[in-house]
Amino acid sequence: MNYFALIVAALVPMIMGMIYYHPKVMGTAWMQANGFTEEHIKANMPKPTMYILTLVTSFLLAVFFWGWVTGAGGADGGFQTTAPDGHSYVTFQHGLVHGFLFGVTVLLPIFTSMAIFEMRSRKWAIVNILYWTLTAMIMCGIISAWR
Repeated sequence: MNYFALIVAALVPMIMGMIYYHPKVMGTAWMQANGFTEEHIKANMPKPTMYILTLVTSFLLAVFFWGWVTGAGGADGGFQTTAPDGHSYVTFQHGLVHGFLFGVTVLLPIFTSMAIFEMRSRKWAIVNILYWTLTAMIMCGIISAWR
């Protein structure tokens, strides 16, 4: 297990969040979908303990992805490469596929059910599914390529 790769992968949700939820990317759509205003966001800025908890849970997600991506049972989806020394290595693209499949088979059903029963908008579901799918793809890509 490459702990350095897991730590880097655990940082991805925070880095992606800063980019994805920026008002010029998807931040405005996210605020609209949640009924937030800029004043509400400024008044409820994350506290240090929130960042620490986020890092801990992101690390747990990275550990899950490590087990899922590396324990693929030899199913390489056509993305496995062989080095000159004869060893097989899985690529970043292999991880991207795993992250995408996670988005479609896990995130889509969860967020769709939440949107239905919590009476959230379709926009809310799409914004969150897209963020977490892209984040999972990058996390799995890092973990897959960096073994």
